[in-house]
Formats: sequence, structure tokens, C-alpha cells
Amino acid sequence: MEQKKLSQKKTVSFITLGCKVNQYDSDAMRTLFVRNGYSPAEGDDADVYVINTCSVTSVGDRKSRQMVRRIRRAHPDAIIAVAGCYAQLAPEVFEKMGDVDVIVGHQNRTHIVEYVEKARTAEQPLNEVVDIMKVKDFENMEVTAVKHLIFGLLAHGHIHIAVCLLYTSSSPR
Repeated sequence: MEQKKLSQKKTVSFITLGCKVNQYDSDAMRTLFVRNGYSPAEGDDADVYVINTCSVTSVGDRKSRQMVRRIRRAHPDAIIAVAGCYAQLAPEVFEKMGDVDVIVGHQNRTHIVEYVEKARTAEQPLNEVVDIMKVKDFENMEVTAVKHLIFGLLAHGHIHIAVCLLYTSSSPR
């Protein structure tokens, strides 16, 4: 595998499939990239693509694989990392695809930036998925530099509440 080059200004883009938990996890990983000198990609071109996968149904599995292929075709020199449920349950699928550079499941996401940097010179995909049933400590991930959307809904036609909070790294907590 040839060395993948990052542009002078390192950029990252996130594609999040699935639930609100995945959205939070993507926001937390985005925070890690920003803290390590990456900028969120503007437009359709990035050095790194992180696809946070879903595996609730076979449709989620398929959409995750399709997204990997779509990104690889459009950006052959980019680094592609997958995280999330499908990556946790079936890392071998992503290894066999040949389009993914980094695979993390539900653990080791706090090291994703380091894995992406290693992937630039790796000969094969970095599979950092661990057996989640053997993990004793919860991996705490913090979100500080991105927005959170919080929605509440009371059923049966009563009050509908939508609150949007914007937190940045400089906002008081």
C-alpha cells in the first residue's frame, strides 16, 4: 500500500449512520480530531473520512458498506476509518473490502486520530476492534467543540419541545 498523503491543512469529514448514540460518538471523535490539528472539511473533499456504521438491520449493514465504497471511489487517496456497531460486529467484512484503512468498534475510539496517522504508512488495514465482552472499563468520550441537538417530545398531541444548544470549546459549562 502506498503512503497516503494529507494536505497541508489536515481535514476530516464524518458520515454518521444510525442512532443518536452514533451521532454523539461522531461528535466526540470530531472533537478529538479538532484537538489534534484537523479542521472539519468544507464541501466534499477531505483527507480523512470517518464512517460511523450501523448494524441494527441488514439495511444498516448494506448502507455502511455502500458508503465505504462510495467514498473510496470518489476519494481514492483519502484515509477511510470505520467505527460503530457494524465495525464492532464484523470487522473482517471491512478488512476484506480493501477500501478501509482503520477499523475501530466501540472501544479504542479515543485513539482514532493516532490510528489514522499510522494508517498513512500501513501495509494493511489497522483493525483495532476488541472483544467488547472482555472490556471492563467504559471508554469516556467528551464533546466540546461541536453542537448538540436535544429534542423532546410529549406524545398524544401535547407539548412538543425542541431545544438546540451550541457548545464550543470556549463555552462555560
